[in-house]
Order: sequence, then structure tokens, then C-alpha cells
Amino acid sequence: MNAATLRRALRVIIAAASGLAIAVPLTVAAPSAQAAGTLTGPSSAGVSQSVTVTLSSAYEGLVNLIDIANNQQVSSASAGLGAQDLSFVFTTPSAPTTMVLSAIQNGKPLSSNNLTLTVGTIGTTTTISAPNTAKVGTATKITVTVTSSNGSQYNPPGQVIVKDTTGATIQTMGLTDGPGAGQSYAYWRWTPATAQTYTFIATYVPAAGSQAAASTSAQDAVVASASGGTISLKAPPTMTQGVPVTLTASLAPASTQGTVGFTQNGAPISAAIPIINGVATYQWTPNVAGQITLGANYTTNAGGSGSTTDVVTISEAPAQNDQITLVQPGWGAWAPNSSYPMGNGSNFAFQASTLSGAPVTLAITGPCSVSGLTLAVNQGNGQCNMTASSPGGNGYAPVTYQYAIPLIPGIQTQNGNASAPPSGRFKVGRVLVLESPGQVDTNAGQNIRWRILKRDQGRKHCKLLYPNNGSVTLRIRSKGECTVVGTAPAVAGEWQRFRTVRKYRGR
Repeated sequence: MNAATLRRALRVIIAAASGLAIAVPLTVAAPSAQAAGTLTGPSSAGVSQSVTVTLSSAYEGLVNLIDIANNQQVSSASAGLGAQDLSFVFTTPSAPTTMVLSAIQNGKPLSSNNLTLTVGTIGTTTTISAPNTAKVGTATKITVTVTSSNGSQYNPPGQVIVKDTTGATIQTMGLTDGPGAGQSYAYWRWTPATAQTYTFIATYVPAAGSQAAASTSAQDAVVASASGGTISLKAPPTMTQGVPVTLTASLAPASTQGTVGFTQNGAPISAAIPIINGVATYQWTPNVAGQITLGANYTTNAGGSGSTTDVVTISEAPAQNDQITLVQPGWGAWAPNSSYPMGNGSNFAFQASTLSGAPVTLAITGPCSVSGLTLAVNQGNGQCNMTASSPGGNGYAPVTYQYAIPLIPGIQTQNGNASAPPSGRFKVGRVLVLESPGQVDTNAGQNIRWRILKRDQGRKHCKLLYPNNGSVTLRIRSKGECTVVGTAPAVAGEWQRFRTVRKYRGR
């Protein structure tokens, strides 16, 4: 840029009293060979951002920093005796532009260069502010803040969208300016429904025409628990002196490793119990009646700790024994202290319930087994003795019922998907499959022997066939009826003799 162009482009009237300049035309010469020094500073910045530009070796007196591209004074500084460096601090415009900066003293360029500064879209940072823990069923305030980068005072307009880790949208909110310069925020009150860890991610979506760029926050996790802390204590709603109850301490997060100790009115009632999958349990029998304070204290393997308490009331009224109802499907309820013969191979699941609502636990001795509520009989002689127990609770005392199970030989049945067809009428020439190829004949592992009775000339009307594939078939040879009998021997003390009869008529 030559001197004539500069003189036409800029004139500045300097306010001597205040050291400020008013944007009016002023004739400025081009940088001269006798200029004080060099203007240095950033080549780019965001809108509404604080920027510092430095002039080296400034002469004594007031120096103005001028944007000659937009005909505006942006800052000023005073130099003392002797050459010294001056710093000019100013805020960039609120809209993108290109600034050409020059240092002016007494209407003449003082810098040996003009500094070009490109002002563009400002970057942003989005953050979520939430407590580490929250109480289930209680509203918790969660705030999202969007901040302009590099100290920009630009308040980012637009909205924020909050999602969970699956991508499901939880909340969409418009932004409000604040709480500080260059910030915008929004908040909502969130109520966790269940005890678990919730994770939030917020994304800033700029408004149309915004000079701020979009950004996404880091994940922020909130642990929701019954107590609102990192440990929760659960006890039955009603307790009776002398009746065992189960105390449960739940830790958040569930990956916490360490131990829990339970207390009554501050005094220990348990040893250190390991935390397994975020839970520690302890069976305790209240030894006093009235109102007490139960507590749970935890210590992690990493040295962390925490505690919680719960005030409960223990009744001194005598406890009523719990009642167990144990139902065999297709048969009915079993009465305690009764006997129920079972055949070898019996296998079924009981339906169980209690007045207290407590679970039923089965235990057994003898050649039988239980898994959960499923009973399996594994032989056909002897006896099994089974117990059904309830720990009680909710005002009910523990109870155990006993049952005797005499074992008898089981009923043999034919195996395979292709058992002998039921009796009926079939076309002459039809071949019926009595046994599938390669199958074990009965559930006791016995082979079935098939024969056609002589009566009614059955062997004239039907014929047994034994193909090479190991199956047994029957051909309907002519019109008339045949009686087919299949038998398998008993297994002494284990399985009854097997016998099945079919009547087939040719048509």
C-alpha cells in the first residue's frame, strides 16, 4: 500500500485527555524506513476474542492501534522514555472479518509493517455438570455449559441435545447466555427410576447464523442408588425380635471391590463381608425390640470408604410361623410330613410360595436330586427325604417342611419320534413304522420285541418287516384286523415291564 492510498484511507482524531480515539477519517502515511519496530501477534482469532498485539521499540508518547481495513481504532498504549515494547489488548469483532492492523503515533505509521488478522468462527467446549451420585426417585439438577474457546466473550447461541450411550435422546434444551462471559448454559431436573449407572453425552448445535462451532462433551456418569450415595442398605420393611432377616448392602458402581461391615446402633454385628458384584449380604437375627439404627460401612481395596444408615423398628410380638405351599403340576399340593411315591425317571418342577414372600429352598437326601425347584428321581428303589425351607420375614418365623419319597420302578416308554402309530384303519399295502432306525427302544434301554397275535387270522392280514436300516415296520397285506403287541422286559428294582398293544385294520 503506497502513501497516497494510506492518506486517503485513514484519518484519526486522538482524544488527548482520555487517550481514546474516535473512528473518523485520518490521513496516514505508509510505514517509513524510520519506523519504531515490528507489529507481532496472531494471524487468526475467533469472534469476540481477546487478542494481544505487540509493537517492538516504540517511541515515547501515545500510540494507537488502527484497523485500517475497517477504518477503526481498536486499542492504544503509551510508551515512556527510551525505546520499549508496547502491548495492545483488544476484543475482536462479533462477526467474521479481516483486520489490517497498524501502529500510529501523531498521525504517522510507527510500525514497520501492517499485521493482518483473520477473524472467523470461534471454537467451543461443551461440558456436563452433574453430581456423582443421585437418589432413585428424587429429582437431580444436571447442567450443560457451552464455552467459547480462547477466552472469547461470544455467547454461543443454539441448543444442546443430551443422549445416553445407546444414542437415545434424553433431553433437548435451548441455551441461555451465561453464567460467565463467552458462555451459554441450559439445565434440567432428571429423576432416576432405578438403581444403576447412567451416562450422559451433550452435543452443542449452533443456531442459524451463529459464529460458534459445534462441539460434543465427554461422557459424564451418574450413579443412582436407593440412598443417593455410593452405598445403600436394604432391610425387610417389618422385623420381629428373634426372627432372622437378610440385610443387603449395594455398592455403586457394581465393580467396587472390598468389604462391608454391618452395625446396630453403631456397634458391629458382622465381620467384614466381601463385596461380590456390588452386593454384600448378611443374615442377622434382631435381639432387641424397638427402634434401632442399622448401618453399613464399606472399605474398598483401593482405600476408599463410605457408609449409610437406616432407622428401623423391630416388633416384640411373637412371630407366626411362615407357611409353604408346594405344588406338583398335574397332582396338587404336597402336605408336610407326608409320603409321595415316585417312579424312576420322574422329573418335574414344583410351584412354590410362602406367606412371607420369602423364597423356598429345597434340599434332598437319597438317590434323587434337586436343582432349584426341580426334582429328579434317579432310581427305582429306596427312599429320598426332601425338605422345603423358608427363612421367614415380614413378621413370619422361619419354617422347614419334610417329605418322604419312596421310590418305585419307573414306567418304561418307547423312545424316538416315530413310535408305533395308534390303532386305526389303513389302506392295504401301507407300511407302518413301529421303530425308527437305530433308536434305543425304551427309556430304560431295553429292546422291544414285536409280534402279531394269531387270533382273527392277524398274521394273514399283516406282516412284520425288518429292513437293513435297523427299523421295524408292519405291512398291511389284506383287508381284516391284526393285533400287534410290543414288549420289553422289566429291570429289576428299577423299571416296570413294558407292553403296548395296537390294532390295525386293512381297508
